[in-house]
Amino acid sequence: MVYQLYSISHRHMIRIRAEVPEDDPSIDSLVSIWDGADWHERECYDMFGIRFVGHPDLRRILMPEDWEGHPLRKDYPLQSDLGEKEWPGLKETLELSEKNKVYDVG
Repeated sequence: MVYQLYSISHRHMIRIRAEVPEDDPSIDSLVSIWDGADWHERECYDMFGIRFVGHPDLRRILMPEDWEGHPLRKDYPLQSDLGEKEWPGLKETLELSEKNKVYDVG
């Protein structure tokens, strides 16, 4: 985890690096000292699966609530038949896409 903080009034910058273990990807939340970290920590949790201990509202922010896994971890197979594990919204999205091809202008 890399934090880059900058003080506009003092023109000081600090970069903090903290290791996050792979077997238990969690780190303390900074929301209590910096409100702006709220959105960034939720996005990081959603995409990478890093849990922020003490975060007031750690839930998905970009992916659907029923999505399993974390896309930017890159631990998904490139192509497979997941069967029952397939995201339920995918089938619905593909059917809607086919239905809307009727309106394609071009």
